[in-house]
Amino acid sequence: MNTPNLKVDLGRGLMLANPVIAASGTYGYGTEYAGICPPQDWGGVVLKSVSLHPRIGNVPQRISETPCGMLNSIGLANVGVSTFLGTKLGDLKDFINLGAVVVANLAGESINEFAELTRRISDDGRVRALEINISCPNVSRGGMQFGIDCTLAAEVVSACRKHTSLPLWVKLSPNVTDPVSIARSCVDAGADVLVATNTLLGMKIDVMNRKPTLGNIFGGLSGPAIRPVSLRIAWQIHQALPNVPLIGCGGVEDANSALEYILAGCSAVEVGTATFREPRVLYTVLDGMKSYMEIAGIGSVRELIGAAAR
Repeated sequence: MNTPNLKVDLGRGLMLANPVIAASGTYGYGTEYAGICPPQDWGGVVLKSVSLHPRIGNVPQRISETPCGMLNSIGLANVGVSTFLGTKLGDLKDFINLGAVVVANLAGESINEFAELTRRISDDGRVRALEINISCPNVSRGGMQFGIDCTLAAEVVSACRKHTSLPLWVKLSPNVTDPVSIARSCVDAGADVLVATNTLLGMKIDVMNRKPTLGNIFGGLSGPAIRPVSLRIAWQIHQALPNVPLIGCGGVEDANSALEYILAGCSAVEVGTATFREPRVLYTVLDGMKSYMEIAGIGSVRELIGAAAR
């Protein structure tokens, strides 16, 4: 049997060599894992969130383990767009030349900031897509309020759309009662791809100290614990918007969990927390997917997209 075809089409001319993408934040700026799992091996790499100005992030403690996952309260600490363009993307030059598909994750505190980030990064010309972070639950400004309101979400996407011809991905929040309405608003405003989902809002208390564990009190819950929630949202969105490319995100740690999202209607998946435990998890996921497809007689991953919903 021929080797299974893992290529996926995310629209606007963006074809990925495989459907497994490094999620924003956990893969840094794309070079930190280069000697272990280089950027060009992934279907795509979403870089650490970038804001208009540098951010120092939230006060410590910023990370805490939880059953089947972890809480993070990093607060989108980053170098700011000037250093991002001047240094971080430059460090990726060799990997881009080798075929790495680089995606920038935008974190604005206002609609105008999202628009300015879009303009500057698009004009630079080195990234292949933009992921709009309208749903980060652990920052006090921007972040989650854009992702829980249909009108605000649409305004952000519309503002970004005016400043770029690049594919626009929107990372959706699971912290809403009606994710389909948010998703539809984003698509109507110009989003090309939807990412389901960002982290769930959670907290942990240190019973010995009798205080919240995280310095910011609340943080984003990620890992296998959230997969059933994110998978449910991905399913709902695919049912409502079957022609919109969808990326599943939340608790992907092996081939089976990646395939769950694909069978639910996702064209690709993002892997985040699992890379902390196993930096080479990409290869485990890809090898498992290939084995599954060979045994099942599936020639292309495209045959599996939404198969459980048909």
